[in-house]
Amino acid sequence: MRGVRWVRLTTERRELLLAAALTVAVELELVLSGRADTMGQVAVALLMTVPLAFRLRFPVEVLAAVVVGVVGLAGLGGRPLAGPSFPVVAVLLAIYAVGSRTSGVRFALGAGLAWAGLFTAIRLRGADMATSLVVPSLVTGCGLVIGRALGVLRFESDVFDARASELERERDERARAAVADERRRIARELHDVIGHSISVMGVQAGAVRSVLREDQLREREALLAVERTGRQAVGEMRRLIGLLRSDDDEAGHPAPSLLRVGQLVDELRGAGLSAVITVHGDLRGLPPGLDLAGFRIVQEALTNVLKHAPGASVTANVSCTKHELAIEVIDDGDGAPPPPAHHLGQGLVGMRERAVLYGGEFVSGPRPAGGFAVRARIPLETS
Repeated sequence: MRGVRWVRLTTERRELLLAAALTVAVELELVLSGRADTMGQVAVALLMTVPLAFRLRFPVEVLAAVVVGVVGLAGLGGRPLAGPSFPVVAVLLAIYAVGSRTSGVRFALGAGLAWAGLFTAIRLRGADMATSLVVPSLVTGCGLVIGRALGVLRFESDVFDARASELERERDERARAAVADERRRIARELHDVIGHSISVMGVQAGAVRSVLREDQLREREALLAVERTGRQAVGEMRRLIGLLRSDDDEAGHPAPSLLRVGQLVDELRGAGLSAVITVHGDLRGLPPGLDLAGFRIVQEALTNVLKHAPGASVTANVSCTKHELAIEVIDDGDGAPPPPAHHLGQGLVGMRERAVLYGGEFVSGPRPAGGFAVRARIPLETS
């Protein structure tokens, strides 16, 4: 219904409403049954129900108050335990709180208070000894057993909820760390690619300047500024991004490129991967950064198969047209994605980050026919 705001009941509010409802029910029962002969009985009955609002915080103390009310009502001529009446419900609720919220000495104290109070109340009503022994034992035992059982379930539920929250936080932290690590790795590689390109631009500008005529002073100054700016830019990049380089970065190895993807597959075959790769189109004209991103996507897709689907056969396709670079890696394993734990940074997250960096699309997931598929499409115009 529009315009209605529902108030969510907290535990304290729920207990308060329960105590209020039971208070009204007990008083009405006393009045309608003709048992409320004196105002004392009505007042004592309040002692059985009002403290129930605090039974979860002070279970033993509330049980003591309820027991006093039961004994007092019995002493004044009421019949608090005669049949399935609301006073019995009040007693059971108090005993249940002791069973579910206490242990050790307080649990034993609560059990003793409940049994002694009920025994006294029944004796005051003139019951025989057998009834006086059996009824308190049954009421106390049932309340404590049910309370203890539900208390254990509540404790386990709280533990499971806390563990689930902790695992969710750890998963989110691992995901954030994986994304950060992969972006740092991309930044290091882009530093190499862009730094090389800027250096080439500076060299070309210097070559052009060397063939200018002596009277072309303005052109010489412009080209000299280009060289100087290029050197400064490379230096700044090294200072800003060079700190991201770690000891395990590749050094002295040929630059990763899709032109070397066949060699990559041969190396992984030596590690036990059964893979076949096909290449369509001319890869030599790809921009260096996009070429590197494509190589890393193929490398990580094949590595994930080797790690998470050992024994599976893999088919990889790299296609380059005038408009886009398309990569597809399909295996016939069990179709399970890489686990979202410490492999996340070198797996799907890394491939997605590289594709999105160049305005591309990345899709991965189990195949209906079995196995797992990784597909990336990167437009060449955006690059």
